[in-house]
Amino acid sequence: MNPHKILIMSDSHGTALTAIRAIEKEKPIDLLIHLGDVQGHDQEISAAAGCVCYFVRGNCDYDQNLPTFTVFQIGSHKVFAAHGHRQHVSYGTEYLESSAMQYGCDIAMYGHTHVPDLREKEKITILNPGSISLPRQTGSKKTYVVMTHDEKTGKLDYELKYL
Repeated sequence: MNPHKILIMSDSHGTALTAIRAIEKEKPIDLLIHLGDVQGHDQEISAAAGCVCYFVRGNCDYDQNLPTFTVFQIGSHKVFAAHGHRQHVSYGTEYLESSAMQYGCDIAMYGHTHVPDLREKEKITILNPGSISLPRQTGSKKTYVVMTHDEKTGKLDYELKYL
């Protein structure tokens, strides 16, 4: 899959409306990634997105059909996506990074903390879009990330956006 515009969000906590507002603001999108705590609104959000969607199970999700993590390709990049609570991200991202690298990933995405995080390290990019409904960072703005993929160069660009 070579999507060009990827919408990344997390921690909507049962409020599909904010997720759908972000989708409508960014359409058209080629891929949606929701990093957990969707709380039963994955079908509604998928329908609004109208594209391929990846969802992972967060600590507040009880749908056993959602995976605890997923691994997929974006061009030449391999992505590890998890909510992060099982990787103990509240205490740092070392375990998340280790988990991602075990699968040969160069991007590790997570949620759970409700605080945006984007760091490009030597071997891996760490990305948390913050929360689309219950932000915890200074200023308390609802956030998500738009990733763009240049198919010719393979380059990825990331932009933190506010709802």
